[in-house]
Amino acid sequence: MFVFLCIDSMMVLLYLIIGILFIRSNGRAIRYLTGHDLDENRSNKSKELCIICGKQIMKWSLCFIIGFAIDLLWVGAGLILAAILNTVLIIRLMVLRDHFEKDK
Repeated sequence: MFVFLCIDSMMVLLYLIIGILFIRSNGRAIRYLTGHDLDENRSNKSKELCIICGKQIMKWSLCFIIGFAIDLLWVGAGLILAAILNTVLIIRLMVLRDHFEKDK
């Protein structure tokens, strides 16, 4: 049980830290997103996209907070549910990012 709770808490911390770093990067974290030309990184678009991605990454931590609570009751079930929800949110971010780039 302790292992599952540690994994959940580490994932929460990891996603929160990465999300905060994306938001605070002032558009420089765009280098870590695939499919972007480094010449167009100076625009407002890159700052806006970093903020959107940072907020979405911070939302991913909610999956593992819920998973932590479920792991207290049923060992392992919360981590599996968190991984499934996280996969859905990652796919949602890909779709959101595609729509953002087509609109601009």
